Formats: sequence, C-alpha cells, structure tokens
Amino acid sequence: MAVLLGLFVALTYGAGDFCGGIASKQARTSLVVFGAFAVSLVALAAVTVGWALVGHVPTLTGHDLAIGMATGIFGPIGVGFLYRGLSLGRMSVVAPITAVVAAVVPFAWGLAHGEQPGAVALAGAGVAMIAVILISAAPAHPEDTAPTYVASHPLTGLVATAVASGLAFGVVFVLLASATADGGLWPLVAARATAVVGGLPLLALLGRRAGRTVTDSLVPPRPAWTAVVGAGVLDLTANAAYLAATRTGLLSVVAVVSSLYPASTVVLARVVLGERLHRLQIVGLVLAAAGVVALAT
Repeated sequence: MAVLLGLFVALTYGAGDFCGGIASKQARTSLVVFGAFAVSLVALAAVTVGWALVGHVPTLTGHDLAIGMATGIFGPIGVGFLYRGLSLGRMSVVAPITAVVAAVVPFAWGLAHGEQPGAVALAGAGVAMIAVILISAAPAHPEDTAPTYVASHPLTGLVATAVASGLAFGVVFVLLASATADGGLWPLVAARATAVVGGLPLLALLGRRAGRTVTDSLVPPRPAWTAVVGAGVLDLTANAAYLAATRTGLLSVVAVVSSLYPASTVVLARVVLGERLHRLQIVGLVLAAAGVVALAT
C-alpha cells in the first residue's frame, strides 16, 4: 500500500509541478507560490469543517504543529525554486534534478535512523535514482520544438536552482514523515497557514517597494489562475498522500518512490509543450519503472 501511495504522490506532485511551471511563465513566481498555498489552505479549511460536522477531528499536538510550521517555511522555498527553474528551462531537466536531491535526503535519513529495507528494495532505490540522473543528464532532443533555456539563465544556474529546491523538498519529506499517526492533516493545515500568513505581509511589502497596487502584489494575473489552482490542489493532494504513505511504510522507500514525480512532469511537457524525449530519458523512464517494481517487493 505504501508503494502505491508513493506512486500516487509521484503522479500528483509531477502534475502539480507542471501546473506551477506553466503559471510561473505567466506570473511572478512568488505570486504563483503564494496563490497555490492559499488555494490549498482554503481546501484544507473545507476539510476541517467536514471533520467538525461528522464529529471526527484528529488530535492536534504541539509536535504536529511544530512540524507543520517548519514545513510551511521550507515548503515554499522548495516550491519557489522549482517553479522558477521550470519557468526558465526545460522541465524534462529541471524536475528530475530536483527529485534526485529530494530523494537522497530522506533516504539517507531513514537509513541513518535504523530503517532496514530489504536488499531488493535497496537495489530498486538505487535503480530509481540512476533513472532520475539519466533523465536529467540527457541533452536536448535534436528535433525539440520547446523553448530552450533563457539566455540569461544558463544550465549551471538552473542546476543550482534545482538542487536548492531538492534540498528544501528533502527536508519537507523528513519533517512530514515525523508527524504523529493520529494527527490527520493537521501538519498540512499548520504548514499552509504558516506559508500564507508569513507570505502575505512579505508580498505586500515587496509590492509596495516596487510601486505595485495591493491587488497586483497579492493576486496572480487572470491568465495564470487555472494553473495556480491546479498547482495548489495537486500539491495538497500529493502531500496528504505522502503523509498516509509514510504512516504505512518505510521513509527510505516511500521517499524514493515519491521522487519519481518527474516522469509525469516530463510526459506533460512532451504532450503540452512539445518537449521531445532524448533516448537517455526514455531509458531513464524504463529504469524508473523497474525500480518501482523492485521497491514493491
């Protein structure tokens, strides 16, 4: 079950990141991140009301509150760097680099804290990481019709952006995995509330210094709304599934399976943006599937 949930996490994370990257091509990255977190907070508020109506409100502990608040700091950092990279470069390169870094952090954390996945699962984790590296290392396809890197943001800068995003996501994965089993979605509620409450005055201050109106400072332009809502809903869904997965399986396994999300991002970039897949990327996707099968054992 944990592996299946991890795959669902990968699917929804990848689709959400694609939406965020698209939105960041139409609006400032800070607005997209704030808008996506605000949308997910509204959705969580609706879920909380549903809890109250049915009389089944999970227990909120100080530990989960602290975990959520820390996640609300590192989460926007990771998302912001990722959306920025996706908006400036080829998604089929930026997303996998972020994923492999994000996978290494919790995988190493889990092993360091005594988790002992079987030999086949360990081999599967290694194969999956190799797959992500192949996807990210592949050069552009000769017939790729998608926009190439922005001249002022060379590949080295995009790699640094992706690595920074991956490190922040890795911390988020570790934090969420330490939430209590009875806490429900409270860690995510605390995370979204922290991100929105903290981001509101920051964006307003930056907007005022830039001479923008309050609306322009806090609300993404209308063309980006659909993608922002998609990013917010999908990211929230992925985080909720990740919480459930880490409560039923090993962090070192769930984190690696979840890190396969670039596969869906790459496929969407191919279908929607016309990014062609290089043969190395195809090999990487095949290895990713093999790694998941090994982990499932």
